[in-house]
Amino acid sequence: MASGKGFVRSEEANYAVAFAILILGFVIGITFAAMFYNSGTQEPLGTDANCDIESTIQFNTSSFEIYEMLYSEVQDSVVSVRVEGEEDGTEFTSGGSGFLYDSAGHIITNQHVVENAKTVEVHFNNGKGGKAEIIGEDKFSDIAVLKISSIPSDESCCPVPLPLANSSEVRPGQIVLAIGSPFGLEGSVTQGIVSATGRTLSTEDGFSISDVIQTDAALNPGNSGGPLLSLSGEVIGVNRAKSGDNVGFSIPSNRVREVADSIIETGKFEHAWLGIRMLAVDPLAAEDMGLNTEAASGIMLIVVVEDGPSDKAGLIAAEEKNIAGETVFVNGDIIVGVDGVPISAINEIIAYVNSKHPGDIISISLYRSGEKITVDVELGIRPE
Repeated sequence: MASGKGFVRSEEANYAVAFAILILGFVIGITFAAMFYNSGTQEPLGTDANCDIESTIQFNTSSFEIYEMLYSEVQDSVVSVRVEGEEDGTEFTSGGSGFLYDSAGHIITNQHVVENAKTVEVHFNNGKGGKAEIIGEDKFSDIAVLKISSIPSDESCCPVPLPLANSSEVRPGQIVLAIGSPFGLEGSVTQGIVSATGRTLSTEDGFSISDVIQTDAALNPGNSGGPLLSLSGEVIGVNRAKSGDNVGFSIPSNRVREVADSIIETGKFEHAWLGIRMLAVDPLAAEDMGLNTEAASGIMLIVVVEDGPSDKAGLIAAEEKNIAGETVFVNGDIIVGVDGVPISAINEIIAYVNSKHPGDIISISLYRSGEKITVDVELGIRPE
């Protein structure tokens, strides 16, 4: 009996200890949860109808309801774009997305959304809107700037300019939201991550957009021109969607800002131009020319545009040669560096030139006839 009572007392004591630990853990958990929930440094932006159009989106990025909060704060600033136009004698209607860029009523969208447009209308979340003027277009970066005469604001809709992030700080794995009007379904939101940065996207005119952001957030026709947003509420890119798939692309906000500001100020944006076409050195060409390791990893000029910047600087294009039954390019200048930075990929040259302006002078390190030399080239204005 004595041993049995002792066993019962021990069991009761164990239950009491366990219960105390449970209560203590609960209290600690609640405390840390509260600390985590309130750890953000920015307060949520209210939805007061008397909104300040100069304000920017701010909210607590630690909230467990961040997607819902982000959407509720930015949806009023995203617009649907409706276009009527004519192409090759055929009238058409189309649509896309855009967002409010500043308090003057400028709207950013894709250039291809308003290409060949006769009339353009933008509509906000409350259905209000109207005709928009095309201030300027830049097909090389696929950015267009529109302008509306007034920004509608009432109890149901409070648009504010969306802030642009520093896209050079965007990293793969970062969570993003895309908002737009896919297939005309206004106010649609999708979520994903940044799949990659630094992509190069070819355009229909043979040029390329550099530093493009790749995302797996669903982008479909109609999303074009809408914002790709970080969880801090900043636009990291302008979505470029011409077909629905799981690999979407967004024009980086740093390029968007540069192009949009220039269009607003001057009506256009001038791109730097080198005036060449390039290919990676073919292994057959490297062997035929007896290239060293650095030259064999370089970029060969296959076309130098007549009277272009590179032609004026004396750069030399390759010639075709049949080697082992294959046509390869040989004996052209081989670029291995720009302004002291080693180059081993075409995309690196494109990105570097795109970061410059017409009139800038760049020093190109290249191999010519087995000798390494440096040639200065003054960048021109990319022709239409």
